[in-house]
This record gives sequence, C-alpha cells and structure tokens, in this order.
Amino acid sequence: MKMKRCILLMLALEAAVLVAGRPSAVAVSNDVGTILMPTEGKGQVGTAAASRPWDCCDNTICTRSLPPICICLDEVDECASTCMACVPSVSNPFRRVCGDRYYGDPGPKCTYNTVAGDNNDDALVAAAAEEEKPWECCDMALCTRSYPPMCRCVDEVEQCAATCKSCGVSILNPFRHVCNDWYNGFPGRKCTEAAHAGGNN
Repeated sequence: MKMKRCILLMLALEAAVLVAGRPSAVAVSNDVGTILMPTEGKGQVGTAAASRPWDCCDNTICTRSLPPICICLDEVDECASTCMACVPSVSNPFRRVCGDRYYGDPGPKCTYNTVAGDNNDDALVAAAAEEEKPWECCDMALCTRSYPPMCRCVDEVEQCAATCKSCGVSILNPFRHVCNDWYNGFPGRKCTEAAHAGGNN
C-alpha cells in the first residue's frame, strides 16, 4: 500500500511540474510570441550587419551550430568600430586581429569585394582562391570540422608550390618537403586524381 502511495505522489509531483512549466501558467509579456511578417523583419538584417565585429572577413572559422559561432582571423591595420577586443596579431605585432566571437552569418568576404567588384563575377573569385591556396593538389589533407574548414596538406613533395609561404623539410625524409601553411577553405583536388586526368588526355 505504501508503494502505491509513493507512486501516486510522484505522478502528482510530475503533473504539477508540467502544469507549472506551461506557457499559459506563466506571465508572458506582450512582445513574446509575436509573429513577424516578412516585411516587418527587414530592418533586422541591417542591425545584424551593424553589430558584426568586422566589415568583411576572408579567414573565418565557424562552428556547425545554428546559428554558427564565428571568429575572424584576418590581420588588419585597424579593427572595425564594432569590434570590442582588438588585439595585436601574433605573427605581426603591427597588424591587429579582432578577438570577438559573433553568433550568426560571418558576412561577406573581403577578397570577393575587391576581386569581383560590382561585376559579381564568381569565376574571378574562384580563380583568386585557387591562386592563394598553398598547394596545387593534395592527397593527405588535415582539416578542421568548421565551415569553411582550416586545412593543411601533409603531402611530402620534392618542392613546395610557389604559393606556399612556409615550406619545411619532412621529418620522415630529409630529401622531401612539406608545406606548413594553413588554408581557410576546402583543400581542393587530390594529386592522384590530377595524375589520372592528365594520363587520360
């Protein structure tokens, strides 16, 4: 009999918690739960852009959450006025990096604005991205799970690509080299695919 009373008491407590947690039982302010029509929310896009801690960013790292949490690794002469934590760059103390985290879309890329201009030519932007990649092709890429990913190619090659800024001697084979640069974006095509494509022509 005592066991039944305990079970009934537990069920009553759970029901009380459920009723207390209902929105109808809680005092709600007038603006909560209001549905905005598409025409009413247009001003919020400008507000998001105004609160973003950078005007544009090429090197963003974002989580896969919704909304994403983003940071910008661009080195600039002067941070945007909306940046709260403008710190000196580790690699160049004369340049600055915004240390703020932003919850939402990271915004436009700076190279897109300068390369494409008003033409919105995606081919020019893709060509510029290919040129700045520190390798021509890569079979073994190490990438973060962020979007876009930060990648590094650990292929051992005879000579690094001309775009590689930090080419080092391989630890395993002193006659081979490895590019130590990190690239913000997808690693690109594999060298084995490029070799097969070249062999078929």
